[in-house]
Amino acid sequence: MLVLLFLVGGSGGSGAKAPGVTANSITFGQSSCLSGPCGHAGLQVSAGILAAFHERNLQGGVNGRRLELVSRDHEYQAEKAAADAMKFVSDNNVFAIVGGIGSPTARRMAPILRRAKMPFVGIVSGADFLRDRKRFPNVVNLRTSYGEETRRLVSHMFNKLGARRFGVIYQDDAFGRSVLNSYHEALKALGLPILAKASYSWHSHSVHSSVFLLQKADLDVVMLATTTTNAVDAINMARTLGDTYAVGLLSIVNTDLLRRSLDRSFEPAVVARITPDVRKGSIALVRRFRSALARYRRASPEAAARVAGPYSLEGYIVGRFVIAVLERMPDEPTREKFLASALATKPVGIDDWVISFAAGSNAGSDYVRLIEYSNDNPDKVTAE
Repeated sequence: MLVLLFLVGGSGGSGAKAPGVTANSITFGQSSCLSGPCGHAGLQVSAGILAAFHERNLQGGVNGRRLELVSRDHEYQAEKAAADAMKFVSDNNVFAIVGGIGSPTARRMAPILRRAKMPFVGIVSGADFLRDRKRFPNVVNLRTSYGEETRRLVSHMFNKLGARRFGVIYQDDAFGRSVLNSYHEALKALGLPILAKASYSWHSHSVHSSVFLLQKADLDVVMLATTTTNAVDAINMARTLGDTYAVGLLSIVNTDLLRRSLDRSFEPAVVARITPDVRKGSIALVRRFRSALARYRRASPEAAARVAGPYSLEGYIVGRFVIAVLERMPDEPTREKFLASALATKPVGIDDWVISFAAGSNAGSDYVRLIEYSNDNPDKVTAE
């Protein structure tokens, strides 16, 4: 179901040589969570992509072609995401799909887009199945895997916090099960088991019962493989019950929104981030991103509420990567040439941020930084 539609610039003319490409424009598609449990994150990602496209369009686009984005809202529902993918394929009027959110939604979309040989770029998901290039040769990952995030979180909890008793609450879908597998592997490497685990369905809002199930295990750490809303509910319940264990959170959680929403103490907690700190003006990528987002917001009043944050920065990286790949293609762009150029081993530099693919890989980043929140250090970056 089409709920929201965003366009940057006007429609193109005739003479297209590849789907979505005309003489004066290239149109990309997006199926993302623009409302519902991760709507805030989805809108931020879209804003970042649109900011990058707007910035480039002010310079005349890429080889004289303006960049446009058509977005559809799947509301974090896999069936709607699959319908979006089939609609994009049947209409055949976008060049590639960029910047969607969600592992369960991507699981349904990826096979449909693979059969159509349509590039699927910059998905906001660290799920392992998307990193199988043989299975999905059309997928281009620009963020770190959940496996690497989880490994770094477990290592920090074990080595820096002295944790030995680990539990997990996970969303019972492709996202949660991917994190659960990574968690198991990370602990196995340390000779430790998962002492307690509980799953929930985000449809049923039953995360509270998962907190109760783990209470008797006397845990040092609970990994929360959840969305932001369910992380808020789980932490509030755990602290209300008197649980003092540390919580581990993945990059999919919006920490600023979570902290504003909590009624109880957040700390102790360790959070993984997969992009630079948007507050750091010393980083060239961040400076450029802030400038581009500000100009986009001035040009698009409907985007005025979309502030700079980790998700909008991630969207901006997706937009800049797409632009950089198109610039590498001197001839008329085709989907086949785009994928070959995107996944080439030659690194893509985005200011001082680098996307780099090893031979045979479709994963362009393994960057993780950890932020530790404790009563003594409420916002301490512990490792990058």
